[in-house]
Amino acid sequence: MDLPQLTLILAVAAFSFWVKGITGFGGPLLAIPVLAPIIGVEQSVVVISLSNAVSNLMLFWSNRDAGKGLRRLLGRLLVAGAVATVVGTVLLTSLNDAFLSLVLAGSVILYIAMSLARPEFSLSPERGLSLAVPAGVVGGLMHGALGNSGVVFGSFYHSLKMARDEFVFALAITFLGFGLLQIVTLVQLGSFSDDRTAQALITLVPVVIATRLGERFARRLDAAVFGRIVLGLLALSAVALVIGVLV
Repeated sequence: MDLPQLTLILAVAAFSFWVKGITGFGGPLLAIPVLAPIIGVEQSVVVISLSNAVSNLMLFWSNRDAGKGLRRLLGRLLVAGAVATVVGTVLLTSLNDAFLSLVLAGSVILYIAMSLARPEFSLSPERGLSLAVPAGVVGGLMHGALGNSGVVFGSFYHSLKMARDEFVFALAITFLGFGLLQIVTLVQLGSFSDDRTAQALITLVPVVIATRLGERFARRLDAAVFGRIVLGLLALSAVALVIGVLV
C-alpha cells in the first residue's frame, strides 16, 4: 500500500472514531463507505474491525460506572441478541436483503420523525426492561442477516433517554460483543492477511487518540445537543441502508 492511500485510511479512521468517541457509534458507519471504493469492502471491514473493537473496549471501560444500573436490561438484551444472531445468520440469509434493509430504514426514519414531533417521548425503565428481549432479538436478527444492528440498538437506547455515559456504555458493550464475534469469523475465514493485519494495527494509533479526544469533547456537550447528534447519525444509518439497496 502506498503512502497516500495509507494516509487517507488513517485520516478517515481518525475522524470516524472521533465521532464514535462522542456518541458511542458511527465508526464503521462513517469509515467503511468511504474506504470501500478505494481498498475494497472486505479489506475495509478487516482493517476497521480491529479498531472498532479497541474503541468499544475503551468506551466500555471509561464509562463502566454508568453501566451498574443497566445490568438487567443489557443482560437480557445481549443474551437474546447473541442467540438471534446465530438464528439470523442461518435462517435469514435466504430472505431478500433489500426488503429487510428498507424495512429497517423505514422503522428508523419513523422513530426519528416521532422523536422530533414528540421530543418528550421516552420509554420508562420498566417498559424498556420488558422490551429488552424483543429489541435484542430484532437487533441480533438484523446483525445476522445484514451485519447492521447499530440502528436497532441505537434507536432502542435513545428511546430510553439514557444519560450520555449510560448510552455510550450500552452501545460499547453491545458492539464489543458483536465485534469480537466478527473478528473471530474473519480470522477463521483467512481474511486477516499479513498486509491487512499490519494496516489494522497501524490504524489503531489514530483511532485510540481520536476516540479519547471524542470522549473529552462530548463532556462539553449539552444533553439536548447530544440527543440531536445521535438522531443525525441514526438518520445517516437509515440513508446508508437505502443507498445500499439502490446502488
